[in-house]
Amino acid sequence: MRYSVGDNRIDLVPDDKSSLWWATKNEWLGLLDVAGLEVQALYGGFADEAFAEDSPEYVFVARRRDQP
Repeated sequence: MRYSVGDNRIDLVPDDKSSLWWATKNEWLGLLDVAGLEVQALYGGFADEAFAEDSPEYVFVARRRDQP
């Protein structure tokens, strides 16, 4: 495996190259905002774990912002 932290990417190199990209919490928040969604809750895992800065996952609960 090769890590490219600056690109938010991990390259898996068995016989051929496969890459995984990830988004930061702030990137997700920006995408939710652009999509017109308002965050209702943020969890650190899919079993309702409390979110902490070292949480391995981001689980957002969001709803569409009210229309004017």
